[in-house]
Amino acid sequence: MRRRRLKMTRREMLESVPHLNSQVRWEHLESGEVMAVYEQERRGFRKLFARVLATPAVAQVLLDDVGTKVVGAIDGVRTVQELIGFVADEFRLSRKEAEVSLLKYLEMLGQRRLVGFETRPEEE
Repeated sequence: MRRRRLKMTRREMLESVPHLNSQVRWEHLESGEVMAVYEQERRGFRKLFARVLATPAVAQVLLDDVGTKVVGAIDGVRTVQELIGFVADEFRLSRKEAEVSLLKYLEMLGQRRLVGFETRPEEE
């Protein structure tokens, strides 16, 4: 059975607060980069292929300099909107360039379940 993805509006995404997955081991390497080490989710055909092909249960993702700085800025307090400002300032990008790049990157981290997003109820 496939998990249903929750769709967020652009506004909800910008106002959400990203959190690093506590079940991921974030290793800081001597090079200054960060490596995410986590157990792969195995369901359905993936589980079958994993048995047949004896694939490792652990996956690793090496973050580049930009990814390392972005993950380092995810503190469970800053919103995505604030992170866009950080990326724009840190890498001298226009606000739009920073937004497009960061949202795509956070989407990738979210798909791998390395990052989750907390949405806060709207105040009335």
